[in-house]
Amino acid sequence: MADNSSSDYRALFLQAEEGRRLAEEGRRLAEEGRKRAEEGHKLAEEGRKRAEEGRRLAEQRNLPTTFPEFIRACHTLLSIPLRVAASSRSTKGTIPQPKGKYCPTNLLQWADLPAKQQDIFTSVCNYLEPVRGAAPRHFPPHIALEELSRRISHRPLSSEQDLETYERLAVEDHIVDIIDELCKIPEAQKEFGLGDGVRFENHANSLDDAYTNQSDSQRARPDQFCIHRLDNNMSTLLTTVEYKPPHKLSVENLRTGLRPMNFWETVVKPRTIPIKEKEKLKYNAQHISGSAVTQHYHTMIEDGIPYAYLTNGLALVLLHIPYEDPSTLYYYLCEPNLDLKAEDSRAFDQPKTALARALCLCLMSFRSAPRDQNWRNAARAQLHIWKTSFDYTLSEIPEEELRQVPPDSEYTSSEYTGSEYLPSSPTSPPESRRMPTRSQPGCSPSDLGRHMESTDSSDSDSNQMAPGRKRGFSQITSSPPTQRAGRSDSHNAQGGRFQQNTAKFCTQRCLLGLCSSDLLDYNCPNVTRHQHGEKVERHHINGSTLLRLLNQQLDHNLDHNCWPLGNRGAYGSLFKLTCAEYGYTVAAKGTTSTLWTEVSGEAEIYRILQRVQGAATTVFVGSINLAKTYFLHGFGQVRHMLLMAWGGDSIAKLEQWPTLRQEILKSKKEFRALGVIHGDLRPENMLWNDELKRVLLIDLHKCPCVAWGKENLIGSGDFSQNRRDIQQKVKQWNPYIRSTRANIKAMSLGFHPAICNKARSSLKVKARDTTPVSAIIMDENKKKKLLGGIDKFLDERTRVWYARRGIEAKPLSQSICPSSSNVRCEGKSFGDPD
Repeated sequence: MADNSSSDYRALFLQAEEGRRLAEEGRRLAEEGRKRAEEGHKLAEEGRKRAEEGRRLAEQRNLPTTFPEFIRACHTLLSIPLRVAASSRSTKGTIPQPKGKYCPTNLLQWADLPAKQQDIFTSVCNYLEPVRGAAPRHFPPHIALEELSRRISHRPLSSEQDLETYERLAVEDHIVDIIDELCKIPEAQKEFGLGDGVRFENHANSLDDAYTNQSDSQRARPDQFCIHRLDNNMSTLLTTVEYKPPHKLSVENLRTGLRPMNFWETVVKPRTIPIKEKEKLKYNAQHISGSAVTQHYHTMIEDGIPYAYLTNGLALVLLHIPYEDPSTLYYYLCEPNLDLKAEDSRAFDQPKTALARALCLCLMSFRSAPRDQNWRNAARAQLHIWKTSFDYTLSEIPEEELRQVPPDSEYTSSEYTGSEYLPSSPTSPPESRRMPTRSQPGCSPSDLGRHMESTDSSDSDSNQMAPGRKRGFSQITSSPPTQRAGRSDSHNAQGGRFQQNTAKFCTQRCLLGLCSSDLLDYNCPNVTRHQHGEKVERHHINGSTLLRLLNQQLDHNLDHNCWPLGNRGAYGSLFKLTCAEYGYTVAAKGTTSTLWTEVSGEAEIYRILQRVQGAATTVFVGSINLAKTYFLHGFGQVRHMLLMAWGGDSIAKLEQWPTLRQEILKSKKEFRALGVIHGDLRPENMLWNDELKRVLLIDLHKCPCVAWGKENLIGSGDFSQNRRDIQQKVKQWNPYIRSTRANIKAMSLGFHPAICNKARSSLKVKARDTTPVSAIIMDENKKKKLLGGIDKFLDERTRVWYARRGIEAKPLSQSICPSSSNVRCEGKSFGDPD
């Protein structure tokens, strides 16, 4: 019994244990199930959160960015991924000979730039990210910048075109976007003087360059771009930027080549050229970097801009020319990808990205006044000239030297807290600060020692004798314009804000009376000033006196009562001039010395057309030559002007009504009545004048000859040639008029083909022989025979006909000089303009 009980107890115990085990297992499984359920719920919740985060991020990527987000994204997505292709550093193809360029005497570090840019950047942040309320989202979304990054990083920089494209997409377009947003904030627009915004465009070649290189189809693309402020239909040059690809201008050469120095003595005129490898590489780096900044410095002097920058995509060199010392160039070298660490949350509060640096320099340019013409001429007269070009400098250095890294090329930030190289002047000096003028005796040279302690005291004397250097810059002929925070309505089309352009043009009848010393035109808006406080009916002065007064006025101050109007053609640019003493306001066609050989002939045509001035063409006052150079951005150096009455607006801007064509034909007929055929009848050269209700033909320098119609010729028999045939012959010979060999033949056609035929018959030349007469009359006897025959042909009736029209008809034997190719034909010179 006892054994059975023990077995039963054991069985019951085992069963109980098994039950407990099973129960425990069940509880464990249940707990595991619960945990798995909780885990599944947790995973589901995490998945939901990830999905929500994904949707939020997707929405965020498609949302416009705030200003801080935009600055950060542009740096991380566009600047950091930038790659440079391994490319030859030498310049291929034909390198033009270098031209003389203004170069600085001293190159100094621009130490206070970071503080100036920080102030501007903080102000921009305050406008675009106000403290109160949500930050506005005005800029491109992340997804757009990511796509732009993909496109940019796909192609490494390997050419000028690549760098130009990168800078346009990664920097320029974004600067335009930011300034457009600032323009919408009245306080920001006023503080920075933003006008209607900003525009980047290619730097225009001067007309002299275009004229001298018009046959060169292989001219290089421009590597300089201009930044303009927009105001209604006008644009004002703010600053310029130059692009040099990194395979030509490397960051290593910039690091080694740019340092505080006497630039003229160290780079341009060194005492010795080093031979040792390291010193030679350092010498090369200084020349490469120096040539690049000099090229830009030259533009800054001529355009009168205080700020500019150049970049190779990886580094920026910000430049500044102080007002009172244009011989000194301040530079600031920065490399945004090394200056700024993306993981630093406070790093983007400073303007250290490429976009922020360029933006702040643009805004500094908005705040500054351009230098006037007197400043530019005074600076130009004092500066060194260095015959250089960037590509030419590269071509002079062997390829193996270009591939080597120069010494001391490790990057060190340009951040600087001392004052040794601080500019000694504010951005734009106040109106009261006036530099001594060149005419003042006893003016001492400027003390360059305040900038460079190591400069020898005899430098000023040695510089005076240095080639390409006239004198130390110690005299400026005018005071700077008043500095103020924002520009308003007082700047002109050329880029200055020196005076308001409110004068109204004198009428055609007013200037016609002036040139003939006749009656005043009381419809002229300036008639009260013409009377000079007296009740008179006639002009106090004549055209010659007005020319003299305007010439003296411009020789004294080119910025006074002289405004470029922005209308530029192939050979001239339009100005408005006002005589300060008598109030005469005229239009002026300004041109360069190179183009003057072409344009000056226009004065002769106006004299031939004297009878129809103020009817078929505008009233011509005369021409003047400037003692100083007027630097006109995108045009060149203006030294000559043709003065005339304001003609009106181009017919291209008008609706074409039926009588307009009749008016054009009427003016053309009056031209032909005096023997002139206009050689360039485009809409731009036909103006509608509201005063006269006439179409005026202008731009007469391309009238190559004087062609006489049938109805204007005297007598019969010899003058039986049809007028259409005459015009066809003139049209046929127009392309050859500019050549010396065709001058005499053109002269003959100018009278009438009958004269040419008579000349040929006297020389026994076959009718089909098209040899120019100038090539035939090499024999002196034949020449005398020809001249005598033509002189007799001009009988007394023809002379009378000429005299009635105010045209001088000298005997041709007195008009053709055997030692000259110039031919005088009824007041028109047909000398070879080239």
